[in-house]
Amino acid sequence: MPSKRKGPTGVGYTFESELNLKETNIAIPDLGGRIELKTTRSNSKSFVTLFTFNKSVWQIHPKKVIEKYGYFDENKRHCLYVTVGFETPNNQGLLLDMDRTNKNLQLKDTSGLLLGNWKMSHIIAKFLSKMGRLIVVFSDTRKKKPGMEEFFYKSAYLLENPSDDNFVVAIRKKSAYVDIRMYLRPNGSVRNHGTGFRVYEKDLELLYENKAALI
Repeated sequence: MPSKRKGPTGVGYTFESELNLKETNIAIPDLGGRIELKTTRSNSKSFVTLFTFNKSVWQIHPKKVIEKYGYFDENKRHCLYVTVGFETPNNQGLLLDMDRTNKNLQLKDTSGLLLGNWKMSHIIAKFLSKMGRLIVVFSDTRKKKPGMEEFFYKSAYLLENPSDDNFVVAIRKKSAYVDIRMYLRPNGSVRNHGTGFRVYEKDLELLYENKAALI
């Protein structure tokens, strides 16, 4: 099937167009208010953002976090746009850790200083509100000519019942990451775009207890 749109979003747009679905980026499921639909290339190394979540997270004021760990971008803004993974520090010296006793996901620096703290129960509640049930469709792809991509939608699965244990496994396996996205305005206040929880598209199934093949 030829792509109806160039670029990385073509695989989803083409599939949804065939089903007469309208694209949506709002935080409600795509199908009848009950099921989210995700379409991905089988060999994809791309991330999908599950949700953003900041409520009662920061143990140190975000302004101080930016001042200590941030950098200046091309627009000369003092900012912190980084991806953070489990145990391995990134270039800013930030990493994720797990408080198993209290079931918290923690953002720390290499000295062990606690910067942010997410309760796993809150993460899963947010996840359930967005993607409690998910249909994920995998497509093979080929390019017959430069810029002309074709898709073969070969498999689809219904994923249900995400759990905090599975989320922890995905983080520990480095299939799921956290994105920090904020900067300082000229007046010194913080502009926070929301901390993003992301997972490799091909690893979405790791987050769910139940998986049923549809095609």
